[in-house]
Amino acid sequence: MELQEKILDTIKTYKLIDPKDIVIVAVSGGPDSMCLLDNLLSIKEKLEIKEIVVAHVNHQIREEAQSETEYVEEYCKHKKIRCFTKYVNIPQVSLEQRIGTEEAGRNERYKFFDEVAQKINADKIAIAHNLNDNAETVLMHLMRGSGISGLCGIKASVEGRIIRPLIKCERTEIEQYCKEKNLDPKFDKSNNDNTYTRNKIRNELIPYIQNNINPNI
Repeated sequence: MELQEKILDTIKTYKLIDPKDIVIVAVSGGPDSMCLLDNLLSIKEKLEIKEIVVAHVNHQIREEAQSETEYVEEYCKHKKIRCFTKYVNIPQVSLEQRIGTEEAGRNERYKFFDEVAQKINADKIAIAHNLNDNAETVLMHLMRGSGISGLCGIKASVEGRIIRPLIKCERTEIEQYCKEKNLDPKFDKSNNDNTYTRNKIRNELIPYIQNNINPNI
């Protein structure tokens, strides 16, 4: 099954999008979110989506963050879609709230998505979590001693409002799509920093399991 067919099948199976919906797409500029945005735009008429709008947050953590913001805004300008951008000093928020930068970033992103949704009366907020993200989440919860609910991983839909059309797509498929469509997405170098638990699972644990225990982890 081709990637776009997977996305359409996921949307249909979980009833993620209804006709006339206004859909906000959370876009960082990375492969996952650019793949999601590009696919939703190409199937917009088929799904009878009323409007697709982009929400982008610049975390002000990395030097290349500004180039990512410009990339997202330029793509939206080219496609003639609305783009809402917010700059948030995540290191400062993290320090003030005494929480990790990952948690601070996630909190600020979702808060902004809700703000945009309220402003434009959006029906859905599409997040680019994929199959690999789900595997990482389940393993992370498992090692932290999670109960059954945590082991369920990332849901395709949360209260019918937060939707994840890429949840059945693998990262390799997504990156291949971006390459074929010449999207030239931006790669977050912090994903290689294994001091973060998720990165350690992604870059060390899963490859180990694939190579030594089960390639279909």
